[in-house]
Formats: sequence, structure tokens, C-alpha cells
Amino acid sequence: MSRKTLRTGGHTFDIARTYFIGTQRITVDGRVVSEKGSAFYLTPHSFSLREGSADVIYEVDVLSKGFRMGYIVRRNGIIVAHEP
Repeated sequence: MSRKTLRTGGHTFDIARTYFIGTQRITVDGRVVSEKGSAFYLTPHSFSLREGSADVIYEVDVLSKGFRMGYIVRRNGIIVAHEP
């Protein structure tokens, strides 16, 4: 299993991917916000989070490279974190 943890926008993101099954799980502040099975190089995940009085759209692209994993995180369409 590959796992990456990052902090952005006052949230803690945990991005996890299993090698052989291909399941990807995005957890924010301890709550699962997206889970997909995928064997593709790039798998998009999209969800909204409440920040103050506004809903914010987050998009997380999980990049699968064999046993390696990267990500791109966008907040309202703007890249806020990435790891190739």
C-alpha cells in the first residue's frame, strides 16, 4: 500500500492506494471523502468541504506509477499541492 499525508487549507489529507486491488481512498480530517477502484495512470477524485461559511471544491488526481504514487490537489481549480 502507498500512502501520502499532507496538510493544506487547514485540513489533513491522507491519500492511500493498494497495489494489487487498485483501490484508492482519500481521507480528510479522518473522514473518507472519496474511494474508487482504478487501474489507470490518473484517477480523479472530487468532493466539497465546508470552510467557514463556504463550500470549497477539492479535486485530487492520484497518479499511479507501478509501486509509486503521486498526486495533484486542487482547491477551487487552483493547484495547492502536488508530488509527481
